[in-house]
Amino acid sequence: MEIYDWKEIKDQKPTAVALGFFDGIHLGHKALIDEMINIAKKRNFESCLVTFRQHPLTLVFPKFAPKLLSSNDEKIDVLGEMDIDKLVFIEFSEEIMNYEPEEFIREILIKKLNAKTIVVGFNYNFGKKGQGTPEILIELKDKYDYDVKVVNPVEKDGQIISSTFIRNLVVNGKVDQAEKYLGRKFSVKGEVVRGKGLGRQYAIPTANITVEEEHILPDAGVYYTNILVKGVKYEGLTNIGYNPTFENHPFSVETYIYDFDEDIYGETVELIFNKKIRKEKKFEDLKDLIKQIKNDIETVETKYINKGKYR
Repeated sequence: MEIYDWKEIKDQKPTAVALGFFDGIHLGHKALIDEMINIAKKRNFESCLVTFRQHPLTLVFPKFAPKLLSSNDEKIDVLGEMDIDKLVFIEFSEEIMNYEPEEFIREILIKKLNAKTIVVGFNYNFGKKGQGTPEILIELKDKYDYDVKVVNPVEKDGQIISSTFIRNLVVNGKVDQAEKYLGRKFSVKGEVVRGKGLGRQYAIPTANITVEEEHILPDAGVYYTNILVKGVKYEGLTNIGYNPTFENHPFSVETYIYDFDEDIYGETVELIFNKKIRKEKKFEDLKDLIKQIKNDIETVETKYINKGKYR
């Protein structure tokens, strides 16, 4: 898969184009992308996925911009496993925001991307004030010589799959349910940084992981996780929250890694969420906290790791 900024593309061969923001690249997105890939293969076009680098609401209504299920790097990782020829990013700017729908079609989809088939979801909007719709794409298809395929919503267990629905599952700690609709486990990437070192003092060292501010995280609590370190997967126990046992403790993501004792400061790791174990809790003193952490470690090992659950 080749990756481009839309302004870099020149002399593009005919394409089948999939349009969307594709946050999380869930099962609904995959159905749309598969439709685009199949059309491209049948008609001997290049398959091309087009998306924005930023969620449009970050510019239009910043206060309403959602936390994201996937960063651009995470999107690239997932899409790289699909049979897509080109991934094209568009910087969402005031210029792009003010394109009339027909201008967006003409300047980007036709002139730059040489789109011969355009694949969108049933509720896709584009152009100035979101005035572009699947109906407008259909209305202008003969004028600009392209076909349109509108993909219906995808349901699972009677639920329409959407990024919004999955975000709600994640923020409520229902990471095991989110997996059903994502088609994979929910995960985040971040850098391991130095913390206060309290865990190491009590023989339960943790990796403190920084996550991009715009990335969504599950609600506060303790989770059974896996962690990818230098391409190797380990079992983990992750605490997310403010650790209320300590006053003014900053928000943190801390992972105890089973059977692991390496210096990984500065490494980028991937944290994969399996199941929420318990809510965050304030303890009377540090002794009680350490006792609970050790109990959590043993519980996850006996109840999940040794039984091979959630792998």
